[in-house]
Amino acid sequence: MSHRKPTLEETIGYTFRNRDLYNQAVTHSSCFNEKKEVRRSDNEKLEFLGDAILNTVISIILYKRFRGRDEGFLSNARSSLVKRETLTAIAKEINLDRHMSYGNGEGGVPEESKVLSNMVEALIGALYLDSGIRNTSKIIRRLFSAYFTEEKLTEKNPKNILQELSQKKWGVLPRYKFPRKTRDGFAVMVFIGKEHKARGTGKSKKEAEQNAARNLLECLSEMEI
Repeated sequence: MSHRKPTLEETIGYTFRNRDLYNQAVTHSSCFNEKKEVRRSDNEKLEFLGDAILNTVISIILYKRFRGRDEGFLSNARSSLVKRETLTAIAKEINLDRHMSYGNGEGGVPEESKVLSNMVEALIGALYLDSGIRNTSKIIRRLFSAYFTEEKLTEKNPKNILQELSQKKWGVLPRYKFPRKTRDGFAVMVFIGKEHKARGTGKSKKEAEQNAARNLLECLSEMEI
């Protein structure tokens, strides 16, 4: 006897009133061809809105929960919570890939964290439009509750790790240069002196810098193997 798998709405504890919003949130823009550009845009606008809502709600939660901590801690904690890896982990926890449509409906969702993290943002954007900030905040609190631990929030981000390594090994600070706009956000180059460099992209300059630092750390690690 097979057991029925819960729906996405059952998993997140919310039933959409506007089914169009729900369908837009779980349908990746790759499903739409050029003749359906408006629908593609709807999905990407939900991602844009969800990103803004998520950052705002997480900032408020951190501010209230950690009143005694300084701005540096709050900023790093927020980066840890809204980074692509965290959103991807949450997407997998709620089995978002089972409920979303990708491509032309054939095959599964690729193991690209960008796809799943963007869909989490689209879902949050749709939740906000369907039920307002109060209900959306409750759901965000529930989805992110396991990540509000001291251990996870104090994890050093790639920029901090690279800065410590660079100062210790070469006595210089990394330099982040040439930020430029791309279709999906920004691209940044990071340099250590003239010999070591890497590129990173992200929705914001800050995210692009973090990804550039992460990529350079991976390159330096491979050089030492």
